[in-house]
Amino acid sequence: MSDNKDEKIEDVLVDSELAKKLVPNKFKFTSQQGRARRQKLLAGAKKLSETQAINDITLAAVCEEAGIPRASAYHFFPNIEAIFLALRFLNAIEILEMVETVDIGNYDRWQGYLTALIDQCVTIFHNDETKAKLIYDTNTPDFEGDEFGEDMDHQIVDLVYKRLSERYEMPNFEDIQNTLLIAYSIVNAIFTLSYRRHQTITDDYIQEANTAFIAYLRCYLPEKLPRKNR
Repeated sequence: MSDNKDEKIEDVLVDSELAKKLVPNKFKFTSQQGRARRQKLLAGAKKLSETQAINDITLAAVCEEAGIPRASAYHFFPNIEAIFLALRFLNAIEILEMVETVDIGNYDRWQGYLTALIDQCVTIFHNDETKAKLIYDTNTPDFEGDEFGEDMDHQIVDLVYKRLSERYEMPNFEDIQNTLLIAYSIVNAIFTLSYRRHQTITDDYIQEANTAFIAYLRCYLPEKLPRKNR
């Protein structure tokens, strides 16, 4: 990976306000040498996850792959779960960045915008299937009761709601964001089924996810939301 990518990972893990909120005190500032070692550990874990079940990967194996002494690795990550937590956090940041970049102004209806978000998520997973494995595989470790995963889901849904509200006159009813969270969970459930059956998210399951996602939200949103004057 390039030096720019290393800097981005370090900035995200150490300086991100989202990181501080979701995983406080997990990632400490380190020297330039420490930054390089942290990156090697993450790259080593990611490489091993390409061919092994995540739950079968040990800290010792990651250290060997990375060429980092195990005693040094503890300075950056207390255990193997923390390494995969860092990778999962980076994956979540990429999804949040994707939501930020999809221009809702390109879509006349909310259905088109939400379908585009799903398609972009799938593109991220297809470009690097270790990302899907980390989220959907049966052997993914439990990250402290998965509170991190729940917090990230809320962050993504809150951002989607913000984008919808900027473009459309959204209905004013209680718990609309919870409705979006349920719809998002439906998509995740379908993707989980696809991954566990086929080790990838197939076209058929992408279509099923889109259908279920839109059909559920149509129970709460009108077919065409009024657009705001811009």
